Amino acid sequence: MILLAQLSDTHFDLHARSAERAARVMAYLAGLPRTPDAILVTGDIVDSGKVEEYEQARAALVAEVPLRVLPGNHDSRGNLRETLLREPAAETPINQALHLDGLTVALLDSTIPGADGGELTDETYTWLLDLLLETPTDTAVLVAMHHPPVPMYNTIVDPIRLGNPQRLEQIVAADDRILGVLTGHMHSMGSTLFGGRQLVVAPSVSSQIGGQWEVGRPGEVPIDYAPDPSLLLHIVDGRRLTSIVHTVPMGGRNSVRPA
Repeated sequence: MILLAQLSDTHFDLHARSAERAARVMAYLAGLPRTPDAILVTGDIVDSGKVEEYEQARAALVAEVPLRVLPGNHDSRGNLRETLLREPAAETPINQALHLDGLTVALLDSTIPGADGGELTDETYTWLLDLLLETPTDTAVLVAMHHPPVPMYNTIVDPIRLGNPQRLEQIVAADDRILGVLTGHMHSMGSTLFGGRQLVVAPSVSSQIGGQWEVGRPGEVPIDYAPDPSLLLHIVDGRRLTSIVHTVPMGGRNSVRPA
C-alpha cells in the first residue's frame, strides 16, 4: 500500500495566515503514525509568483519524505525553478516524475505563462509518452497537474480549466496502468471520470470556492476564507485508488483575508 498526500493552492502571499495554514497541514502529516510515502503540491503554490513568496513556501513545505511541487496559474516557472527546485530559471514546462515502489507519478505542467487557463504543450505530451514507455508494465501510474481537464461546475475555474484535454483523455483511456488523474485549481474537493479513470480534484489549503449553485447574482464570486485547510490522502493498493479528504483544524477562524 502506498500513501500519498496531496496539497493544493497554498497561495503563499507573504502574510502569516498562508504560512500558518500550510505549517498546520505539514505538522499534521509529520505527526501521523503512518506518514505518507510522498507529498504532492498541485499548483498555485504562491499567490503572485514573487521570489519572496517562494522563499516563504520553501520554509513551510519541509518534509522528511519526497515532496514534489508543480506550477499553477499563479506561479512563475522561472522563480519556482530557482527558489524551490534549485534549478536555473527557464520558461519551458516543468514536468517531473516521482518514482515510488510500484507507482510512478507524472507531474505535468499545465500552465500557460501569463494566462489563467491551462494547456498541455506538445513537449509535455511527448515527455509523458516517453515516461510511460519507460515505466514497467506492472507499475501503477498517476497523472497530476493543476488544471482540471473537464467542467467541474465551478463558476471561477470552469472558464479557465485545461483547454486541450482530448489527447490526454485518449492516453489515459488507452493505458490500464493509469489509475487516475489528480488536479487542483478548484479550491474544493471534487471527483468524476476522465478517460474512464478517476479524476480527483483537491481542495485548497488557502480558501474554498463555491459551485454554480451558490451564485445568486451575475459576477458573484463565492470565495470563503473561513474554512480550515483541507488536503487529500490517496491510497494506492494494487490497482485501486482510494482518495480521502481531510480537514486540519486551525483552532480559530478568520473569514476576512488579511490586507
